[in-house]
Amino acid sequence: MTIMEEVYDQLKQNTFVDTAENFSTDWCWRSKSWYAVQKNNQSDFSVAVAINCLNQVKINIAMAHLRTKKLGSIAESDIRLLSEVRDKLELHLLKAHRIAAVAGDAAML
Repeated sequence: MTIMEEVYDQLKQNTFVDTAENFSTDWCWRSKSWYAVQKNNQSDFSVAVAINCLNQVKINIAMAHLRTKKLGSIAESDIRLLSEVRDKLELHLLKAHRIAAVAGDAAML
């Protein structure tokens, strides 16, 4: 199983995504059919798509932290799961593409 499939399965099982199309467009910033094509070709994340997905995971972690401040510990399981996904993506970028760190939006300014 590829990292892409593991990430998708983890997000789907925990209701962060509804469909592969949703994962493709909202989490990977690709076309609706992107995940299906990648899976059919037995491909994994490219650098750009892994970074797109990582950025979306980080955004969702930040949103979960805000919900925790407002609602208490309800969002802690979301933070834990998303942190696991973040770590998985960062490890993939390091091992497969030798990228040790991804700069945030502030670095682009």
